[in-house]
Amino acid sequence: MSGRTQVLRWAARAGAADYGTMFTWKTWLLGWFVRMLAQVLFFTTIGDLLGPGQARYLLIGNAVALVALHGMFATASTTWELQNGTLALLVASPSSPTLVLLGRSLFWLPDGVACGLGAILILAPVADLHLTVTSVVLLALLLVLVAVTSYCLGLFLGSLVLTAADLRNVVSNAAFTVMLIVCGPEVPASAVGPVLGRLGDVLPLTHGLLAVREVLAGDAGAGTAALAGWETLIGACWLGAALAVLGWRERRSRRDGAALFLS
Repeated sequence: MSGRTQVLRWAARAGAADYGTMFTWKTWLLGWFVRMLAQVLFFTTIGDLLGPGQARYLLIGNAVALVALHGMFATASTTWELQNGTLALLVASPSSPTLVLLGRSLFWLPDGVACGLGAILILAPVADLHLTVTSVVLLALLLVLVAVTSYCLGLFLGSLVLTAADLRNVVSNAAFTVMLIVCGPEVPASAVGPVLGRLGDVLPLTHGLLAVREVLAGDAGAGTAALAGWETLIGACWLGAALAVLGWRERRSRRDGAALFLS
């Protein structure tokens, strides 16, 4: 196992340990998951009042948006090292703080996928959504993709607010609100106009959600694969931007001795 892989693995384990202090499996299932499920059910019920097909549209959109929401939580958790006073130690260590920050919030990914997939599986009868084994497998793979790409955006925003921890929730909530508006969970992207539509084209969730809708409509094909490819490319770009900002902060801090990314 390479040194970089070990750093990522231990960072992920440390993040999972942090998460384990917040939830047991009982409190997660009966508390957090029920809360997420109720949120999706709320919008699904509204869709049922709006007309035929709207409950299914809002169920899928809000369940996939839940996955993206968990990825965006990385914006806040990226700042935890600074709050815990361990960031200076990371900068002084021989390993890369960037790798540690990349791995320390990975626990959000399985959480988000579990919430989104669970919501669709449980609420499918409410929206008259028919699932097959193949569609569920493809759905799970696409939800993992959306979780990863949203995590990349969350990590980038976290790199920007790393030394302004008070802004972490403001920035992540604002970004996620924009995603709800322009990425298609609540209304089609075409409904928000060409300018906001182009903004949605460069954000995670947009293409992944369209791919999920095709799979659950039984229309999976080459177009679905193309949408997944675009989602992957967009996530890679946001990841590259996050690593660039974190790497720059790391090099500058080590060069001037600030050791806290404060300059």
